[in-house]
Amino acid sequence: MPVTAYPGLVAFIADKAEIPIEEVDPERTLEDLSLDSLTLIEIALYIQRAYGIEVPEGDLVLGQKLSEWAAYLDERSGR
Repeated sequence: MPVTAYPGLVAFIADKAEIPIEEVDPERTLEDLSLDSLTLIEIALYIQRAYGIEVPEGDLVLGQKLSEWAAYLDERSGR
């Protein structure tokens, strides 16, 4: 599936959702994957550690598509 330059993030999300990486569709949201706001915080911390991109609270929300997350991270990292 890789839609993103963030394969580690996709793997992290797949692990949290307990699904194979191949099932992480860029048009799905965290809500679609039955994940919650606690997971959102864990993902924001992961992004900061793995990619050095600080994610201010409220910038990423459960209802955003994963492809929108990738675009946001690209913008924040200057890609």
